[in-house]
Amino acid sequence: MKKQQSKKLKKALKSSKILGVMLSSTHKSEVLELIASKLKHKMKFYIVTPNPEILVHADTNQNLKEVLNKGDLAIPDGVGLILAGKLLKVRNLNLIKGRELMLDLFTLANEKKLKIFLLGSTKKVIEKSLVKIKNTYPNIIAKGNPGPMLDTNAQCLTDNDIAKQRDILDKINKFKPDLLFIAFGAPKQELWLGKHYENLKIGGAMVVGGSLDYFAGIKKPPPKFLNNLGLEWLWRLANEKGHLRRVIRATIEFPFLILKQKISNSH
Repeated sequence: MKKQQSKKLKKALKSSKILGVMLSSTHKSEVLELIASKLKHKMKFYIVTPNPEILVHADTNQNLKEVLNKGDLAIPDGVGLILAGKLLKVRNLNLIKGRELMLDLFTLANEKKLKIFLLGSTKKVIEKSLVKIKNTYPNIIAKGNPGPMLDTNAQCLTDNDIAKQRDILDKINKFKPDLLFIAFGAPKQELWLGKHYENLKIGGAMVVGGSLDYFAGIKKPPPKFLNNLGLEWLWRLANEKGHLRRVIRATIEFPFLILKQKISNSH
């Protein structure tokens, strides 16, 4: 039964490819249904949230590309991917915002009385997020930790960080959360997950980038009109560390790579 369920889920999820990265072609309601099914049937899984910037990283980082492609769900989190899909004649791509999906999973966890673990970001963000979860989603059993400091390849920066990582992996595996939310920022969080996934005793994992910062109220959310236009990513890029380089990746490098793929596909 589990094998049939797994085949059915995989068939429904991986049908579109942009810059060598497979994307899940489905609506958010179906995504939530699939996640609930995986949790119910104890099928371990992880969710990645590719956007134009991450795909630019993955174009020169084979390890990152492999992690993205091994994900059970690869959510198109950026209007740039939808536009690129139209140009490349990729069908059925639907924009699903990672921040909103995270909140939907909090709601699901509250309904099902699940255990969740928040990993990454900062101590302040984790503490504020745990308080808000306790007040807003009282049925969730939640723990969290900022974890170690990592370089861009998801390697611990110091011996102290190595010890922290060992300790946090032990804490996660003893807690055995139904859902693990990882907020180290891209591409560190994806690479970290790829490196440790097999040894994690969890139900499922999701990379959430800076979503916890907004949830905790540490960062100001994007204006509603940008959300309506599908330009939440532009607000994030303009207001986060290294924003100029990130904007260049998303608005110049990504379209250039898409154009190259379009030309290559036409030959």
